[in-house]
Amino acid sequence: MRADYPTQQDRSMDITGLVRTSLGDPTAEIAEQRVEPLPHPPTLSTTGLSRVRGVTTTGRPWSFVVKSIHSVRHWPGLDTVPEHMRADFVAQYPWRTDVDAYLADEPLPEGLRMPRLYQVDDLGEDRLVVWMEDVEACAKPWDLDRYRTAARLLGELAASRPATASTNLGLHALHQGPIQNLFLPALADPATWRHPLLPGPDDPLRADLLAIAEVLPEIIRMVDGLPYTRCHGDACPANLLVPVDGSAEFVAIDWSWGAPAALGFDLGQLLVGQSNDGVTEPEELPAVHDTIVAAYADMVGADPIPGYVGSLLVRGLWMAIPLERMGEEPTPELAELFRKRIGLARFVTGLFAEHVRPVI
Repeated sequence: MRADYPTQQDRSMDITGLVRTSLGDPTAEIAEQRVEPLPHPPTLSTTGLSRVRGVTTTGRPWSFVVKSIHSVRHWPGLDTVPEHMRADFVAQYPWRTDVDAYLADEPLPEGLRMPRLYQVDDLGEDRLVVWMEDVEACAKPWDLDRYRTAARLLGELAASRPATASTNLGLHALHQGPIQNLFLPALADPATWRHPLLPGPDDPLRADLLAIAEVLPEIIRMVDGLPYTRCHGDACPANLLVPVDGSAEFVAIDWSWGAPAALGFDLGQLLVGQSNDGVTEPEELPAVHDTIVAAYADMVGADPIPGYVGSLLVRGLWMAIPLERMGEEPTPELAELFRKRIGLARFVTGLFAEHVRPVI
């Protein structure tokens, strides 16, 4: 799929119908349109993200977010997956979960909604282009009240979508793939920890990470035995937009994972999202943790910590330290990011020691 699909098509394709639908005006005509590429975190299945916007002949503005996705069989890095695992990886990777969530149009808790879906272009060979509402979001920083509301709605979502317990293929795939073949070799190497932005090979964090790595199979087995629900899958603050029009508490975008997960799963990304973005200070994490656990537990009527922390130890911990940025010039801004991300890793290893080590 061309990542610049909207750019290539904006002169030749007629989107008048989409504009009329979005504006609720059956007579609208386009006077001007343009395409603006949008930044997005690297993923295996998203090949492009753009804003297509313009004005009508009567001066009314209109705008869409256009997302291009494809099966990971088209991913340029597929040859980095061990050959014996490749077919299963392609078959199981949930590349179209986000689109399927919009198409399903299932009820959501009051206060939570999705962007309006206008059109899905099927380009063939497992390649799709999705035209969605461009949600104008509030940029106000998250406080504990907002975390509390998000956790409450995620808990209500989980409670409304129980699922049959099953082996969590996503966690197993992460462990057998990138954790064992990418993250662990790097984190086990003392040379990695001699990088000027890391605390050194004798720091307790390295030993804590390697100790957790040894028991990851037991952690995953523990999570496999928990109650399961369907979930958002990547409920970080960046994917829970606060619309300025007040149409909902949150507009949930970028649904992922594509399979049931243990009760509490969504809390992991809610906790780490702004730390990964370099926003949250490490000393703020305990209050965020306590707030989201209490709010989620109130909605599900059960303790979410085993599924939340157990899944987080597999999904979130190994990406806490931004190894992919170690080759960059160590600027003060990058040093700040590493400081916060290392603090996140220390906090998550502390959750392991408190909540998981005693039960495995």
